[in-house]
Amino acid sequence: MASAWGDGGKERMVETSTEVRTRSEIWKDFEPSERREVATVVVSTLQSQSTSALLLLLLSLLALDVTGSPASVPLVVAAGALPALLLVRWVRSVNRLLDHRWVMLLSDVGAFTVALVLYLLVRGGGLQAWHIYVGMFLFSSFGAFYLPAMRGWVADQAVGLEQLTWLNAMLSVSTQASVVVGWALGGALASTVGIAASLVICALSYAFGIGLQFVVFVLVNRATVRKVAKHGESSGEAAEVGLRATASPQADSGAWRNVFSPRLLGLFTASLLLMELTHTLAFSMFVPLLTEGAPDRSWIAGTANACFALTAMVSGVLASGGAVGRWARRRAPHIVIMGFCVQALFGLSAGHAVLAIGLYAVVGLLSGGDAALQSEVQDRWRPVGSAQAFALFGAVQGPAQLIGSLVVAFLLLHLPVTAVYVGTILTLGVGAGLFLLLARVRTASPAPES
Repeated sequence: MASAWGDGGKERMVETSTEVRTRSEIWKDFEPSERREVATVVVSTLQSQSTSALLLLLLSLLALDVTGSPASVPLVVAAGALPALLLVRWVRSVNRLLDHRWVMLLSDVGAFTVALVLYLLVRGGGLQAWHIYVGMFLFSSFGAFYLPAMRGWVADQAVGLEQLTWLNAMLSVSTQASVVVGWALGGALASTVGIAASLVICALSYAFGIGLQFVVFVLVNRATVRKVAKHGESSGEAAEVGLRATASPQADSGAWRNVFSPRLLGLFTASLLLMELTHTLAFSMFVPLLTEGAPDRSWIAGTANACFALTAMVSGVLASGGAVGRWARRRAPHIVIMGFCVQALFGLSAGHAVLAIGLYAVVGLLSGGDAALQSEVQDRWRPVGSAQAFALFGAVQGPAQLIGSLVVAFLLLHLPVTAVYVGTILTLGVGAGLFLLLARVRTASPAPES
């Protein structure tokens, strides 16, 4: 393990050179088959994430409509927090045994099933609050397998922090484009054709993504169900491929220590955890904050998130490579802190639709710092194995989201939505940037391009 950490440090030191490579040069480093898969995953990410954004918006609106309380939206998030912890050993085992592309495909099959069942319940008129929470739990259960598989696939394709940042930035562009579709279209659909018809669109969208992935991954690129070692995997993980689905207690303990130990990667992991937790909890208050519980005002939330996504796409392209990308990687903590400060101002201005939408667009422009932070943490996770590290991360992230969502739900019963939103952003969001600054100072490996 010591040699693995040393090799990881040497890989990161490559970026200390003065050469600035263009985005097209980075793209050409990928093999033709890898380019085909990258294009497919970018498109399927657009489809999957836009559908997920639409489904989450619909679940939030359903919860508000059925219960009549803004505290129900954080409870929807809380219902989706447990699967990552409960399924962590299964997630790690499946990602050791099965090809990441098959895991992503099968996860989308599960999400399609959830959307279809929710549609049938809404159409039948028998939807109750517990149906919404169970639907969110099942939806997150399939997502618990999807994210580690996606990040494991990303690590398989990328060599070095520069390629990793480029690929994450491109996926971020696709994700933000999906937010434009999911939120802007979702807000309009919920206000016009209704939630039942919107759920049908969710199911059809997942069906399209499943077909696309099957054609490219299985029929064209001949993806095998059994996992095959890739160049992005650690040697320890590659040696386990195809042998057995469960790790030894010693291996599990070592992976946990490496990912969460303050002396190794714990501070980087904590920074990513705080950032992701802030986004999740902020989302749980986003709809009540802008709609004030009125479904006919859902267009405001949809427009705000769509404008955020449009500027985030620009930010993702700029951060993907070249001089701006290098600058963003070096100053990731400062960009993250600034982005969350502007997001706090957005919360204070939520009553003024035009100003709030404008500020949220600025937040999107600063979201390149989020992609840079995630790429740096994922790059430092390489010796552990990206899919394994994300599975462990999800096991901690799930309970954190559960506790955070319950705390937010409790606070919303006693405090205004604005106060809880701004307090969450300033406490956790700014803390994410400060933790990354501290991690860079304390780590033995050099910071990117420092």
